[in-house]
Amino acid sequence: MKKTTLGVALLLSIGVMVAGCGDEKKEAPKNDEKPAAQAVSVDLTGAKDGTFAADSSEHAQLGHSHVELTIENGAIAKVVHTGFDKDGKQKDENYGADKPEGVRKKAQVAYKAIASYASQLESKKDLAKVDAIAGATVSYDQFNEAVAKAVEEAKK
Repeated sequence: MKKTTLGVALLLSIGVMVAGCGDEKKEAPKNDEKPAAQAVSVDLTGAKDGTFAADSSEHAQLGHSHVELTIENGAIAKVVHTGFDKDGKQKDENYGADKPEGVRKKAQVAYKAIASYASQLESKKDLAKVDAIAGATVSYDQFNEAVAKAVEEAKK
């Protein structure tokens, strides 16, 4: 009985030690951000032509996103994405200019990400092909959420 219990314990210990060996190392999220979610599926079937606006949910520290999505002939024709901080101030090329260097750099990453997501969606016409910008995972998630809401509006 003791040999069997010891053998099982030994096998379990070895299994725990080697579990995950060979797996890719994943970097921990930085700046208390969660990893970017997968792009939500956007099916334009049944969407009307027009321009449809939607907002993402509010992030307590980083604000929210606003998207205006223009659909023509069942395809994405134009995307305008605007980010707002927690105080409602628009994130633009001057966003963070009044902040210390490190904060200013982070603010500019968010602004550049916002511009990138809109242009990527316009050119690729597929939300699943929009690449997240490193250090701006909240902006990416908010963009996905707002686009999905705008598409739902287009289907009403």
